Amino acid sequence: MNHDGHPATYEPGTRPPIQPVQADRALYLRVGLTVLIIITVIYLLTSHWLHVLDALPYVLVVGMLVMHLGGHGGHGGSHGGHGSSHDETAGQRLGNDT
Repeated sequence: MNHDGHPATYEPGTRPPIQPVQADRALYLRVGLTVLIIITVIYLLTSHWLHVLDALPYVLVVGMLVMHLGGHGGHGGSHGGHGSSHDETAGQRLGNDT
């Protein structure tokens, strides 16, 4: 330890390494939430099957919307739209000047 009470490898402005206790706590939290979600889904499917079937079309439509926006980065990312520079560089490599 240095004179500030930090380990010798710690530099100001950087975060200290994650302690194993915090990693274990995060693992327990994930496992606990996963078990809770599984129990909730089983309860809904066994006790409220007709309500689940009624909501299914709406869940599918919202799910498609979320997946579409998430897959395209909210239409703000560069996912190579029409007329991208990839087509132009491919022609130049083949010796075709356009």
